[in-house]
Amino acid sequence: MRKKKLFWQAILISILACVAVTLFAAWLARAQAKKELQNYLQDIAEQAMLRSDRVFTVSSQFLDKLNNSALNDCSEEHQQRLGEIAFDELFVRNVLYAPDGIVKCSASSRQVYPLPKWDQKTTMGRSLWFEFKGDLPKRSVLYGPGPHYAALDSLYLVDILPVKKRGLYIEAVLNHRILASSQGAKKKPDNTWLSRFRVSKTNPEYVITAYLPPKELQRAWQDYFEDLLPLCSIICLVFIGITIWFTRRSFTMGLEIIEGLRLGEFEVHYQPIVALATGEVSSAEALLRWKRQNGSKISPDLFIGYAEENGQISLLTQFVLEKVVSDLAQLANTDIAVSVNLSGADLASPMFIENLAALCKKHQLAPNRIKLEITERSLVMGQQEIEVITRLRQAGHIILIDDFGTGYSSLSYLHNLPVDILKIDKSFVHALGSGAATHHVALHIVQMAKDLGLSVVAEGIETSGQAVTLKEMGVEWGQGWLYAKAMTYADLRQFLQSPTPATLKPLSFAPLPEAV
Repeated sequence: MRKKKLFWQAILISILACVAVTLFAAWLARAQAKKELQNYLQDIAEQAMLRSDRVFTVSSQFLDKLNNSALNDCSEEHQQRLGEIAFDELFVRNVLYAPDGIVKCSASSRQVYPLPKWDQKTTMGRSLWFEFKGDLPKRSVLYGPGPHYAALDSLYLVDILPVKKRGLYIEAVLNHRILASSQGAKKKPDNTWLSRFRVSKTNPEYVITAYLPPKELQRAWQDYFEDLLPLCSIICLVFIGITIWFTRRSFTMGLEIIEGLRLGEFEVHYQPIVALATGEVSSAEALLRWKRQNGSKISPDLFIGYAEENGQISLLTQFVLEKVVSDLAQLANTDIAVSVNLSGADLASPMFIENLAALCKKHQLAPNRIKLEITERSLVMGQQEIEVITRLRQAGHIILIDDFGTGYSSLSYLHNLPVDILKIDKSFVHALGSGAATHHVALHIVQMAKDLGLSVVAEGIETSGQAVTLKEMGVEWGQGWLYAKAMTYADLRQFLQSPTPATLKPLSFAPLPEAV
């Protein structure tokens, strides 16, 4: 049932991950497409404004020259000059001569007619007619100070080439009135269109805006999205592979722990703890080992960490306690105690105290022969866990804080906890005499323990020099490869029965050299 649940969870996670990646790719593609089109529109608006500014600048220049010349009689020479200007400048359709508002002649005719009232005045005082017809075949923008005026092709102001995007619409607006716009637009722009504008440097009321319809954004988005799809597929496949791997690993490890307990693959080893003053074995620490039937060994850091994260640590703790109590019951001729590591889940279990008491009673074992180790990192706990520790200590169990110095406990916090012994972490033992930044930590821990009335055990002793230094500090007990490695119960029995002091004979294991 659990396998099926994990399987469907993995599928759901993979689907959600792929959907998330695809949605992100779609969002990214749209953002990129929109940015590209907005930059394109901004460039178009800039080009149109430059073009428009040139039209009016050049028109003003040749109109000023005409007005300052002696050509004012519609003579053949006059009309020829007007025709030359209209021919030279692509944006000029015609040039008119209209003194006192009456057209007397132009580059193409001598038809006389009155000018209508101008539509607007520019900031320079020039007159503008937005849709001037006169005698021209097409409506034009009429511009000038008078008496000469230029009939301008309005489309030239917004006709930007080459146009790369279909549906591009450009609009020139002066004082909120359309002066010129692109041809062929089937639908006028609204707020769904992308747009960018440019304001004239000479007239803030003159604005040119470039527009693109929503379909252009959709087309550009699809192009970007198609480019991103292969990458999305690769990311999805990688994520699916990782999810399946983790799921299989989690599922396999969880089942293998249960199966390993059933097949007897787990075994409790014991590492002796000796009195530094005499070298005699005072107790031992129970350490769980896992050796598969195929001969492979699983690291405790791997399976214990997994068990703690996935709610199986209590099964392992119960197995260790049952084995330790059973083994101790067979050591009738000694009062050696064994310390067992507990997890936060064990302390949170409402039945832990009762189960341990029943186990000791079943094997007629005194509670003080089962010491209980709690890591410093688990000391930041609630009132319920502290009450459990208190009850265990009241029942006769010795409470130790393991790996001290690596967690978060403070002096005031320790003072209120019902503990008996501090275990100095091996990293601080290894730093003794090394000159490292932490080589004084062990001494401070010992002094703290003495101030609190606690005993001290040093872990990881590998050299006699470390043992001597710790003894001089006032540390009562020590454990490490200098004395013995972790061993099976059968080897522990032989070790305890050996007449040779532990400091000189660590069973079949040779001590490490003085310099490590």
